[in-house]
Amino acid sequence: MSSVECKNAGVTNRVVVAAAVLCLILLALLISFSPSKLCYDEPYHLALAESVAKSGLTAALTSPDNQSAAGALFPAIHSFLSPVTNIRTPGVRWVNFLCLILIITLLGLTLNQRGERPSWIWPFVILSVPFLWPAAGLALTEIPALLAFSGFIFCISRILTTADESSLPSSYAWSVLAGLALGFSILGRQTYLITLPAFASLFLTVPRKWTFWAVCLITAGLTCGWLFVIWGGLLPPSQSVVGEGIRIDHGILSLSYIAAATLFLRPDWMKPRNTLSILLITALAVLAAWLSRDYSSPPAKSLLLRFFDEPLALGIGFAIGTFLTAAGLLWGWNAVQDLWRDRSDPWRTFLLLTLLALVAAPAKVAHLFSSRYVVGALGVLVLVTFTPRATGWLATRIVAGSALGGALLWTYYQS
Repeated sequence: MSSVECKNAGVTNRVVVAAAVLCLILLALLISFSPSKLCYDEPYHLALAESVAKSGLTAALTSPDNQSAAGALFPAIHSFLSPVTNIRTPGVRWVNFLCLILIITLLGLTLNQRGERPSWIWPFVILSVPFLWPAAGLALTEIPALLAFSGFIFCISRILTTADESSLPSSYAWSVLAGLALGFSILGRQTYLITLPAFASLFLTVPRKWTFWAVCLITAGLTCGWLFVIWGGLLPPSQSVVGEGIRIDHGILSLSYIAAATLFLRPDWMKPRNTLSILLITALAVLAAWLSRDYSSPPAKSLLLRFFDEPLALGIGFAIGTFLTAAGLLWGWNAVQDLWRDRSDPWRTFLLLTLLALVAAPAKVAHLFSSRYVVGALGVLVLVTFTPRATGWLATRIVAGSALGGALLWTYYQS
């Protein structure tokens, strides 16, 4: 790279970082001036945190009055921080803001560990995903769990890169840390259990490190297994209806939202590989949209209703939903193609299998679908779509996605 190219790259990197910092400031301002009333699912999760602070973790998690289907991580964190936040807004919302900054840091550390450059610039692109913002700006359960899972991914990268028989103590220490992080992520959102088959692939793709994988798996089981023992299942007894059955339409919606996220993260990754795939996916998308989408509940419904009359808002929303369904099917096809192409690379294979599993997970949440169920896959998606070329277009996507995300978050605050 010439000196001129290096100088231009440096300017571009500074522009991207400046855009990202401004977007983080926007999120901080939204939280600072957010209403004192609890929004969306905050009352259920924070009520559990208050119950933990009063009666202890086990009693709160098994109480018939518990209306939160999540595990122990969120209430434990907020119970621990209750002397600071008093489990009141906006203090409780700052927890997810800080977790988001740590997630971006861990993703940067992971890319740096893999020798990718510019490792510290790309992770900021996660801010461009609009539906991340409600999860980050409200006291919800997805962000702490994503932080733990991002730590797990970093530890796996570390083991793949450096662990060997010549440094057993430190290698096994990383295995234990990986297991703890995976266990904590499962305690945060049980959907991370679905990534275990992807983790098991490491036993096949990197068999010489099987002892490290075994230590990680055992540690994870010890970290989170107790919760499912006291529950007698994967969900608290009071919320068992949440996990009954499989919803294919929720799986299609999950594909749609992960495709939308990818369009903000890295649009060129979504490019169709051939003309035939475009025609087949378009036809399937229209059919899938009619079969799976609820016309009365389109994407970003609350935001659309603020600008359009209900009939027009629903029509626009359904058209957007049909497009996203087509994009979702294309995303799935491209991901499978990449998995086959990179099957000889253990790291890429692990990431893609993990990502596909997390995208499939919302199909097991039978009672409803929410875009925040896809938030748990965003850390892996950022790593899968990494590109070493930071451009001004990246800064534009971060700003545009953040503006839309900020608007979505504000509608949640006003609901």
